[in-house]
Amino acid sequence: MGFFQIALDGPAGAGKSTIAKTLAKELNFTFINSGAIFRCICIAVIDSGITITDNKEIANLLPSLSIGQKGDTIYLNNVDVSERSRANEISSIVPIIAKIPEVRTFAVDAQRKIAETDNIVVEGRDTTTVVFPNATMKCWVFADPKIRAERRWIETGKKVSLDVIYHDLVLRDKLDTEREIGAMKKAVGAFELDTSNKSITECIEILRKEFNKISNN
Repeated sequence: MGFFQIALDGPAGAGKSTIAKTLAKELNFTFINSGAIFRCICIAVIDSGITITDNKEIANLLPSLSIGQKGDTIYLNNVDVSERSRANEISSIVPIIAKIPEVRTFAVDAQRKIAETDNIVVEGRDTTTVVFPNATMKCWVFADPKIRAERRWIETGKKVSLDVIYHDLVLRDKLDTEREIGAMKKAVGAFELDTSNKSITECIEILRKEFNKISNN
């Protein structure tokens, strides 16, 4: 018997991460943090002294890396780097390194390896179209842009203008859908979940019911 794969895609601020983490916990599945995998690669690049714009050297480094996950703990070459991966030093270079084709390929393979040994819930920009196109359940999680902006505004402690956050979000949507590699788009047959006026509890209940229907067929 194969393992179940629940994959969530959708725009920033729609609640994918929170929903994916909560759903994984409810089902006792492993939550794959795709962003953490890219952060691990960034840590390795920094520790190796490689210039972050040296695509060739970064690509050459990848075969020496081993990335794994157990619960909320992320490992780089068997070392727990969970806390370090969230540092601003790492966050600031993720967009640069994540654009490298070899890095994206490596990250995809790392996620698939985790899914070979456990039931998983995973979220990301191209999770249902590139990483797990044959997932047991594919979900498109979205919300009204104004509501997504309000959520981000509250998360930032209202320190930044709501208008600025809204326009940044709209721009990010545009960039994410126009990327040459890993563009954001709804997968064919994906279950649509509009989180605009729903609580996390309501979203989880909807997805659990949908998953039960699929898994029992």
